[in-house]
Amino acid sequence: MKKILPLFLTLAMIFALVGCSNIATKNGYTPSGKSAVSENKSADEHNTSQIDSVTEVTAEGKMITLNIAVGSTRFTATLEDNETTKAFVKQLPLSVDMSELNGNEKYNYLSSNLRADASSRPDTINEGDLMLYGNNCLVLFYKTFNTPYSYVKLGHINNTTGLEKALGSGSIQVTFSLVKQP
Repeated sequence: MKKILPLFLTLAMIFALVGCSNIATKNGYTPSGKSAVSENKSADEHNTSQIDSVTEVTAEGKMITLNIAVGSTRFTATLEDNETTKAFVKQLPLSVDMSELNGNEKYNYLSSNLRADASSRPDTINEGDLMLYGNNCLVLFYKTFNTPYSYVKLGHINNTTGLEKALGSGSIQVTFSLVKQP
């Protein structure tokens, strides 16, 4: 019995730490039981003009800002300048149902792969980090913690006050859109 309990606790910890898994997307399964396909509500021509403006803004050295709407609460995030982020911006505006995982993050499997950059292990995830796990798992973190997993950083929420409260404890719809540049 003394040997079984540590083994059981070890297995429980492994399962608790597992984040988004690409295996689940093959069957369209998410922990909430909902389809892993996200809903993209933008037109192709709108996407093309947004990515062109992102490329121009990046070339000019300005920061790219993202609106994140959670119910009636709004947050802004500064986006990273990388190829994966540019692929994400092509899908904006985007409304997705994000599921709860581990009491520290919300995630959604996007309908297409985004990853163009190598993922890296950040050691510490910060509250407000917006990242991509694998090729198509969008993750929004609402708590700071250490991690052994690798991600591609898409951006970070500028002011996280009220983020955890806004996201709540279950699944929630989150809308991502670009802030119009002057």
